[in-house]
Amino acid sequence: MSNSTQNPGIKNISPGKSLVAFCVLRKKEIKYKQTGEPYLILELGDHSGRLKARIWEKPLEYDQLFQVGNILKVKAIIQVTHDVKELKIQKIRAATAEDGVDPKELLPTTRKDVEELKKQFLEHKNSIENRYLKELLLKLFEDESFERAYFQSPAGKLWHHNYLSGLLEHVVAMLDIVKLLRKHYPQLDSDLLKCGIICHDVGKVREYSFNGFIDFSDQGRLLGYVAMGFEIIAKKIEEIKGFPDSLRDQLLHLILSHQSEVTESGAVVPMTLEAVVLRQLILLDANTNALCRIQENDAPPGSHWTKYIPLLDRFVYVGSKSQRTTED
Repeated sequence: MSNSTQNPGIKNISPGKSLVAFCVLRKKEIKYKQTGEPYLILELGDHSGRLKARIWEKPLEYDQLFQVGNILKVKAIIQVTHDVKELKIQKIRAATAEDGVDPKELLPTTRKDVEELKKQFLEHKNSIENRYLKELLLKLFEDESFERAYFQSPAGKLWHHNYLSGLLEHVVAMLDIVKLLRKHYPQLDSDLLKCGIICHDVGKVREYSFNGFIDFSDQGRLLGYVAMGFEIIAKKIEEIKGFPDSLRDQLLHLILSHQSEVTESGAVVPMTLEAVVLRQLILLDANTNALCRIQENDAPPGSHWTKYIPLLDRFVYVGSKSQRTTED
């Protein structure tokens, strides 16, 4: 169950309301007024998302006092500046051991029932009939530490399914759609496609760190999840006697080609039916998830439109959805 049921989180507090909350410091930056006086910008986050805050008094002192990754106790008022929520800090200090804060409680988590998602995932996984793909998945998930990491991993850092168990939610949604596609397109190798859906993001179990907020691990930045995922699956295939070369190449092609349609970076473009379908399924579910969160979180009170979304280069219409209020 999501920890959002325990408290609403800083992003869900209405403008003008006050709060006392524990947050993790995600970013900090010293900036300067036109007069040359410094001030400190903080990005604070919890399970609900992240908001900026500004410290005007003693900014250099606070800059030295707080480090990225620190858990802070904040008393603040939610205000809106240029249609964006911010925290107006009244009091702020570092959390202490006596506060008893569990850093995991500050991480965003899927709102869906994780146990139910696991059950659906296992039903899909067990429906694969190809003996080699079946054995591959068996070997992959017999490692309990890997399985735990896979079920916990987010699918993204900022854009889509960017919360604990987001990858599991993302994968189950795509596997559900395969059932419908297979009815209309019997040419699809559904076993290969389902295995590709399960395996395409396995590198993400190594891509992220969870030090109070979701960030890239050193491996994630240096190698990237696609390369790490390719390595994981290729090694598992080598352990399976008689695994067909053609099947190996097609599955690894799904992993290498799913990320992009462009060739400038040297990426392999989708060149099989299953690879093209996988790429579109990823885009469909990822963008739908991201737009739903944008509609929910980025519309100024009373507006039918979100703020400008740079990643989309547009505003997003929300209609009467923005009229609802969130109680704190």
